[in-house]
Amino acid sequence: MKLFDSIYKRKSCRKYKMEALSKQKLEEINDIIKTFDFILPNHSIKHRFETEIKGKFLVEAPHYLIISGKGEPNELENIGFLYEQLILWFSENNIGSVWLGSAKGLESNSEDIIGIAFGYSPEEIYRNEKEFKRKKIEEITNDIDNPCIKAVHYAPSGMNLQPWYFEKQGNKILVYKQKLKLPISKLYKLTDLDMGIALLHYKLACTHFDKTFSFVRKTDDKSKKGYELFGEITES
Repeated sequence: MKLFDSIYKRKSCRKYKMEALSKQKLEEINDIIKTFDFILPNHSIKHRFETEIKGKFLVEAPHYLIISGKGEPNELENIGFLYEQLILWFSENNIGSVWLGSAKGLESNSEDIIGIAFGYSPEEIYRNEKEFKRKKIEEITNDIDNPCIKAVHYAPSGMNLQPWYFEKQGNKILVYKQKLKLPISKLYKLTDLDMGIALLHYKLACTHFDKTFSFVRKTDDKSKKGYELFGEITES
């Protein structure tokens, strides 16, 4: 199984065996993260392993990975892009995982942004494509036959908002981010991170189908009702 294949099989795991992974396996995870790509330049992102965390909507797991940053530009989309590779790698290696949007370390740290619970699960960690609960693909794109956007269609997002729209214009794809309304906009602040996850799925599909992928962050006055421009993809 490759990361691309895991897109269509992985599911969020909320039940774990409380047996710890070996020190060797944790070192392997740390090393594999170093091989993953960012989507945009950023050097402020860090992570650490924890066995106990705090926050809302947590799950009990043997291991947590806490991701922190310094509030720099492109930070959230880079976190989504980088660590979704880890989420898919976990699936590829029979390890369950789930994004935890409100997770922080036990020691107060304002730089903590998000966490990932992971470990071996007593339950099935895969699902078939029919089990995904997603918007109709027509709601996220005008290019429904694009296989790269089909990969985006399976991307996870906070509160399952799927806050993206991919609009084909000539040889480019304009990427839009949904403008959240109250009360959700007060409760959820990680849509940029979700966009990074979606872009990772798009890039993995480009690689799988032998297409080149280039993304540029843009926030000009091009807009769609209910959305704001997030960036532009060029592929060939």
